[in-house]
Amino acid sequence: MPGAAQRGTLPLPARVAQLDRASVFGTDGWGFESLRARLLHPASRACIEAVERAHAATPERDLAKAVSRLSDLYTTGRDALAREQADASHLAAKREYFLASDAPKIVLALDECAARSDAFAALARAERVRVVDLGAGVGATSVGFLAWLAARGAASVELHAVELGEPAARAYEASVRAAADAAGIRVAIMIEARDFRRFTPPACDLILCQTALNELLVGAEHARETVQMAANWARAAPFLVVEPALRPTTRALMALRDALLSLGGMHVVAPCLHQNACPMRAKEGEWCHEARRIERTPRVSAVDAIVGRRDGRALFSFLATAPGAAPREFPSSAVRLVTDSLGSRGKTERLVCRGDGELRLMRLLDRETRDANRAFLDAERGAVVEIAPLPANDRIGPDAAVALEDPPRG
Repeated sequence: MPGAAQRGTLPLPARVAQLDRASVFGTDGWGFESLRARLLHPASRACIEAVERAHAATPERDLAKAVSRLSDLYTTGRDALAREQADASHLAAKREYFLASDAPKIVLALDECAARSDAFAALARAERVRVVDLGAGVGATSVGFLAWLAARGAASVELHAVELGEPAARAYEASVRAAADAAGIRVAIMIEARDFRRFTPPACDLILCQTALNELLVGAEHARETVQMAANWARAAPFLVVEPALRPTTRALMALRDALLSLGGMHVVAPCLHQNACPMRAKEGEWCHEARRIERTPRVSAVDAIVGRRDGRALFSFLATAPGAAPREFPSSAVRLVTDSLGSRGKTERLVCRGDGELRLMRLLDRETRDANRAFLDAERGAVVEIAPLPANDRIGPDAAVALEDPPRG
């Protein structure tokens, strides 16, 4: 890979920091390419595209300007974000671009959660699902849930959305109606115009919160009140929080994860394989986020072409929990691939988080690559693989087997 040999001598923290320097429109670094675009289930994609068509109103070049401005605010101008919340162009950008970009993140996260946990898998089997969407915005999170459910059969969904802004709440209802119609899902909607910090969720089957908790940050971490609020949610129902794939917001989410575990009453479902403290928090330059290459919707693709975005990945960080103690544990030989392949001369390296909570940089030499261990090279970022035998020196040998794991549910 061009430039890999020159950059391969960086120490691990610097290399990972360089690799994972994320923004809304891309990641600066090297060796950071997924092998292929992931195709959402046709029913999921149709659901999201239906909402995209329903909201299409702004000329694409005007929309591109609004998207660029809002992206800058999210990534480098967060202090000005609150002052511009009521800007009409920002609402258009959220409704006509970011909704279709953010909804697939919910689909991807729920796919992983359902593979790990019966608490999440049961959502697709229930005749009626009660969902609370905190900081619901224009509806990206609820649309993502409906899109995920659309691929698993029709159901009845009760959505309880909490959104303080009236314009966003109106867009939320339109978004959800369009998604439900496309998915053939019966939906009942309740929208409360209030600050979700002063809201106690009713009995429900799932609590969702996307790109809202980070707005409550005090410095680099969440206040004690925010942690306790999130703990109450996590003890009440399966809980999924999605945040931007930025170092400050992701490291705050990692700290929130550890704080929730220390308070007890819930366990981590994903992305982690373990219930130990997050090993990445020990080094300031590291943060764990997703970078999944997906097929973009038509209008998102058109706007991306105007703004010059070449990165087709969904970039986000997430945390999923379920009430009670973790029913099962992964062995240390099960590892989650937390980066794509890091190309170096003569070998491939990947940062992995093991089932015992160890963060390691594992490597496979080109000359020792075999069919049995090739999954270490080819598996998608975020995949869980079983390595047998697990090498003590983190070098996967020619006789080792690397297999995609069928993760236990709990």
